[in-house]
Parts: sequence; structure tokens; C-alpha cells
Amino acid sequence: MLSHSEIADVLAHGSPAERQYAWRAACHPYYTFTPRENAPERFDEQSAFVDSDALVSICLGGNGSGKTAAGALKCARFVLEKQPPPREDTPFWIISDSYDQSCGVCWFEKLRTLLPAETVDWDRITWYRSTRGWPYSVPLRPWTGRPGKNWVLEFKSYEQGRDKMQSASIGGAWFSEQFPPEIFTEVLRGCRDYMFAGGVWAEFTPIDPDKSVAIEEWYDKPPAGYSFFHTNTDLNTAVSDEWREAFFAAVSDEMQDVRKIGAFASYEGQIYQVFNPKIHLVDNLEVQPGTWHRRAIDWGSSTEHPFVCVWGARDATGRWFIYDEYWDNSQTRTIDEKVQEITERQRWPADAYHGTTYADPSRPDLMLEFARRGIQISPASNAVLQGIECVRSALKMRPAIAGCSGETGLYIDRERCPYLAKQLRTYRWLRSTGKGANPRAARPEPLKKDDDAVDALRYLLYSDSASRGQRPTPLRIDKGADRHGVRFHRDRNWRKGR
Repeated sequence: MLSHSEIADVLAHGSPAERQYAWRAACHPYYTFTPRENAPERFDEQSAFVDSDALVSICLGGNGSGKTAAGALKCARFVLEKQPPPREDTPFWIISDSYDQSCGVCWFEKLRTLLPAETVDWDRITWYRSTRGWPYSVPLRPWTGRPGKNWVLEFKSYEQGRDKMQSASIGGAWFSEQFPPEIFTEVLRGCRDYMFAGGVWAEFTPIDPDKSVAIEEWYDKPPAGYSFFHTNTDLNTAVSDEWREAFFAAVSDEMQDVRKIGAFASYEGQIYQVFNPKIHLVDNLEVQPGTWHRRAIDWGSSTEHPFVCVWGARDATGRWFIYDEYWDNSQTRTIDEKVQEITERQRWPADAYHGTTYADPSRPDLMLEFARRGIQISPASNAVLQGIECVRSALKMRPAIAGCSGETGLYIDRERCPYLAKQLRTYRWLRSTGKGANPRAARPEPLKKDDDAVDALRYLLYSDSASRGQRPTPLRIDKGADRHGVRFHRDRNWRKGR
């Protein structure tokens, strides 16, 4: 294989036959893929990331910003031109959150097209899923002038855990997607024999706050040998404007910079900053026919943590209408009384439009009691941060939803849902402790105070979104004489209620 400089030299000074060969080679994607020019003032440094010789290079980029393509080009250049392999079959690890990402994206979509065919020892590939072209390992051929010494690309998944990353001596690593800190540390330990310049890098969008804590501290005060870069989705011409518009219309305002330039998410102050009572609260909210109704429950039975049930309806455009809430902070009301209040408060016919009730999954005992009393109930999806982002997305103003200009995705009845309206204004992140290497960073955890109605709303919107297109498993009582406890059954009406 010719290097970039050799291609240029042959094209300038070679014989006609040599120039023809060099020209055909130069048309390969390995030579034609040119990273974008750096624009650090706009948080776009694709070229700087690819060219970086830092011991550890970390690219924080938006979705669709070209960070993975840059990581693949950096990998191809490293193993083909930059760093001679020190021994036979020197491992270079490509690691991601799943084999779908590491094999399907990093290899099949990116590296497979970037590596010239003559550089791969195709007969020695070991396969994870050969029918899909997903390998466990891809040996490369020895470098010219270095017989018996070659790189082998090995594909890994964070799902394997830290133990599977131990004991190996490797020549470098590419992390695609956010990594668990313990796996990063273990892989870095595996580079102890070489630690080549420019041999370890990571590229991801920092949407997982638990995995971002250490990285954010490094970003503020980089350790020796670490360099940080950004890539900006708005500057990537490889993605369409139509995709960009559709994707970011669904991203909350609070997460726009995270998803565009790889900024770290803020976990300080008000959680639902775009909540606007003049827009989201409606007097005498009317729910139109043909909408799909669900309920959600947050358990509680005290002044500090009341029992809350909210009622909502989703229309064909995806807008939500929260039309009632039941709030009980007494400590004397029985389960029978609460069930009676819920069943009598709003008509809930057994039709295609009225489905399950999502409940906080931390109390299966209470779910069982409600199921015994005839409430169709399902465990809510309780991914807190994802649920918060789902509610934020619904609160966004949308230029057009199915032709309805200027609509938001969430409307709430002002009079019937006073507690929910109040908590949307007061819901806060836990304050920073002011300690540690990065004392400005608040914990990515909501304050557990005045959160019961907003928790119920989160259960409702996120559980419905997570289950869309699937059949939920509501708890029902099996009433046979020889049956005890509960059995999970499918909701026949759910598919109709998509």
C-alpha cells in the first residue's frame, strides 16, 4: 500500500503506468476522506482530532457530527501509516457499548470501506456473525519491510465487563460511545508495554451523566497527555438538513448543545426550564375523541409524599393532554377508597382507546393490591433521566405538528391539575456539594421533594413512549380456584391504541 506522501510523489514523478496505478489508488476512500477544517470557535475540530498525537484524545461531538467517521479514519491511518506494529498480531481494540456498534458501525459501515483491500488478511478473519459481516478480529498484513509484524483489529463490547479486558497487552484502543470508567482504566492498563503517541482515543456524545463525571473533571483540568476536541452537527454536510431539522425538533432545549456539539449537560437549577404556564396550562381543557388514554400512579401516603394519579390522552400527532389528577396526602385513606376514587373520577371503558395504568415499579405489593381490585396496571419505565428528557421534549414548542403550527407537545388542565402545574415550576436538581475536583458540577439527580406529580407525569409519557409498538404486560388476577398471586397478561387493546 502507498502512503499519502508516496501517492503524491508517484503522481508527480512516476512513469505513466505508475501514475495510473497511483491515481486508481488515490480514488479509494482512504485517500479521498478529508476531515473538515478546524473551526474551534464553533466547536468543530474534526481535523485536529484525527491528527492528534496526544496519548489520549477525546472527541465530544453531537449526534451526526462525524465523530465516528473521524475515529475510523484516525484508526485506519494509525495502523496503516503512523505506527509500525511492534510484534506479530499486535492487538488494537475497538470497543463500544455493544457488538452492534463496534462490529456493525465501526467495522462494517466505517473501517471496512476505509481499509484498502490489500491491507487485510481476509483468510484469517474470525467472525462474530459472518452472515452480517461482523468480525471478532481482523488481522492486517505486515507492513512493508517488517515481515512477521502486523496489527490485528479486535472488536469488544462494554457489555463484556471489566474482567474481559484484563491481562491483554495491546497497542492501542478506540472507544466509540461513552465508556464505563472502570473499563477505560483497564484498557489503558493494557497499553502499558507501548503507549504509543496518538494510540488511544474516544469519541461520543456525553448524554450519560454517570459516565461523564470523571470526563468532565478531566475536561476542566486535562491530565498530562490528554487532549479534548469537539465536532459540531451543524457543520457536517454529510447529513441532510431534513434529518437535522427533524431530529433536533424532538430534542429538548436543555439538551440541544449536548446533542449538537457534545457539551456536558447541566444539572443545576430548574429541571423543566421551558415550562411556560401561559402555553402549557389550559382552562377547561377538552380532550377530543379518537385519543388514547392512559393513567400513571406515584405511590405515597404522607404529607411529604402523597399518593398521585394523573390522567392523560395522546392524539395522533403525539401531543399529550393531561386532563385530571388525584392527590391524596392523608395517612388514613384505604386502598379500597383510593381505587374507588380513581374508578369513579373518570370514565374508563374497556375499549381500544383506554389502556393500562403505569405505576412506580418500586412497590409491586401495591401494584398487586390494585390489580386485585380491577385496576389494569403495569410497571412504569423508571429510567429517570431518559424520562425527564421525554417530558422536556413534550414541553418543546414545535413549529408544526401534523400541520398544526405553533403547538407544543404537552397541555395540562389548569384547574384540575394544580399540583402538577406547581411542581413543573419547582422541580429542581440536587445542589452541588461544592467539593471534589469539579465543585461546580451538580449531581445528575432530581431533588426528592415536591416531585410526586411530576414523577407520575414522567411515568406516563416515558412508559408510553418506551412501549409504543409493543404490548405492555399489565398485572391481572388469575381467578381460577387453584391459582394464587398474579399472572402477566397482554393488553389486547394496546396494538389498536398505537
